[in-house]
Amino acid sequence: MFHHTIKRTLWSIILLASLPTGAQEYDPQPQLSDNGTNYWYRICNAAPGMDTYAMTDLNAVLDDEDHDALWRPFISLMPTEAEDYHSQWKLTAADDGKVLLINRATGLAIGNSSASIGNINATMLASRGGAQGFTITALGDNAFSLQSIEDDGVNRCLALAEKDGDAITYPETGASTSIIGWKFFPVEIETGIAGAKDSLPYIYIRNRRIEVKGCAGWQLFNAEGEEMPRTVSLPAGIYLVKTPQKTVKILLP
Repeated sequence: MFHHTIKRTLWSIILLASLPTGAQEYDPQPQLSDNGTNYWYRICNAAPGMDTYAMTDLNAVLDDEDHDALWRPFISLMPTEAEDYHSQWKLTAADDGKVLLINRATGLAIGNSSASIGNINATMLASRGGAQGFTITALGDNAFSLQSIEDDGVNRCLALAEKDGDAITYPETGASTSIIGWKFFPVEIETGIAGAKDSLPYIYIRNRRIEVKGCAGWQLFNAEGEEMPRTVSLPAGIYLVKTPQKTVKILLP
């Protein structure tokens, strides 16, 4: 296989201790949800010992009055319970044959941009309108790669890696059990439903700057309530983004 370099891990939280393998059944061909039926999955890494670690959105569902909740703009990989909605995702059709991955608890999608946190790139969450979708490719052994062209024009895979580990490369062999492989474990089929509303404006982080897409009249404040310029790189901390719809508290690692 042609040797491509991938940027380092796309996760904000990496948990490396192994857990006992549960009796999970994978789906050899993940199903797309539509307006009448939702297929909910836990999406777990295919690397040995990692099949209990699922993509997780740690955010709460925010309403207009919930100004104290902290929004974590990155997805995480965690050994959550199978019943946890924060670790359940559905796949819906996007443009050009791509697929959106939407969280059951929050309605947020896995985005197509990543932000540098030290040695790693962490994948951003986005509203469904702000995500462009992923190409899903079978790797064999019921594992799949999830690829997207990010906002800098680079095609990347979602991948598991140690924060301080070596640079990630596409494996020449054994791709189906590698850090770029993902397996889909069915949780529930939900029928006769309507789609959930997006719960957050499309806020993202690029080059340590917080930006808001599709909203001109937004303001940025630090934890002390001081308004911050929107064009400078920010140190780690908690920030507040105020839009006409709501105020969102953001953790910038």
